[in-house]
Amino acid sequence: MFEEFYQKYETEEQEVIALIRKCIGAGCHKGDSGNFWDMTAMTLGMVFCNTGKVSIKEGRLEWPVTEAERNSEKGWGRLQPGQICRLKVRRLLDGLVPEHTTPDQFNSWAVIDVLEPSVPCPPLEAVWEEYQKPVNIKDEVLGTLKLNRDFGLLDGEILWNGEKVSLALEIDLEDEETWDTARSFARKVMASCESWDKSMREFAAKELTESANEWLADDDEKENADPITEEVSAQRITLSELVLTYEGDLTAYFDDDDMFWGHTVEVGGSLENGIERANIAG
Repeated sequence: MFEEFYQKYETEEQEVIALIRKCIGAGCHKGDSGNFWDMTAMTLGMVFCNTGKVSIKEGRLEWPVTEAERNSEKGWGRLQPGQICRLKVRRLLDGLVPEHTTPDQFNSWAVIDVLEPSVPCPPLEAVWEEYQKPVNIKDEVLGTLKLNRDFGLLDGEILWNGEKVSLALEIDLEDEETWDTARSFARKVMASCESWDKSMREFAAKELTESANEWLADDDEKENADPITEEVSAQRITLSELVLTYEGDLTAYFDDDDMFWGHTVEVGGSLENGIERANIAG
């Protein structure tokens, strides 16, 4: 069943000691010999046992499991945050590395076997200790931002037209220039928050008011309610979270005031092009 998976990797097997950051997902694959799940865990560093080389950078570990194994000790339970383990691995073939990166940067390996689930390794232990230390950044406009390593974010809270709103800045953990870029974009949005707020509300109202009335018609408890206008729709939604990326993309999440029975109104666009989409999420 797993032959197709292992064909993506070199035949040479290596022993490494790996520091696990987090198991991040499971993707379903439909193969000629059967369906399976591709588990992915991220590493913070590896030591290559045959040479003693220490490589402190993010990497990927992948392994296939059946549907029945996905939620077992062979799937999500196999590798845990902070675990330092000895593994037998095979490197991803260079030709299968995504175009936007290099084999060295992508740093992807197939797990062939977990030889020892827990081993001492001072260099990797030091990396994990450092990784767990809190990082706070004080910004004159955005306030205190906390580094969220698990999700690659700078998290904070801002005053948006007088109301507290959650702020999340998507960054590249390995490139601190992106941290500054994301903060710069956020400051630009804050400088014209009234204009952005108006644009987001008006766009959402234009796109979703018809749907709001359809939901209203399906609500037996509100059968005598007046139809929702675009003006009313724009006023009723309340911004709860703003997400910005270091590439200049923007997504805002609004509470729907029960127009969509508690679902979230998602509005998005970019600093370059303005607001471009609105939909019901959650």
